[in-house]
Amino acid sequence: MKLPRAVFRYVEHELYNYDYLLEKIEQIREKIIEASPLRETVPNTGYISDPTGRKGVELVSNTALLRMTDTVKGIDRALQRLNDDHRTIFELKYRQGLKWQQVCEEMPVSERTYFRLRRELVYMVAVEMGLAESWQE
Repeated sequence: MKLPRAVFRYVEHELYNYDYLLEKIEQIREKIIEASPLRETVPNTGYISDPTGRKGVELVSNTALLRMTDTVKGIDRALQRLNDDHRTIFELKYRQGLKWQQVCEEMPVSERTYFRLRRELVYMVAVEMGLAESWQE
């Protein structure tokens, strides 16, 4: 159940950036949807392209949008699988940016329990993101 240090840090980085990812996903979607439609004619066919279809294809094939969406979905799936203590740590540490001592006071839990819950949270997110194998399998 131990993650390599680089994976642990990467997952924590994604947890800290959860709200930013949600905002960025919405911005990219809006930019694609609100873009002015380009009407193009295909030479020698008289065919006029489908701007709505083109936007739909862009929404499902934009690699940055797909990566961010997969990350957010992985975090959400992990939070659904974990208990309220894990979700509280996610909220206090990663979304509100409190230091671990403040999180321990807010919950209230011991240092040892805090670090165990944090490790379990990061591990489960790594599993849901496909960066680790589930220890239950």
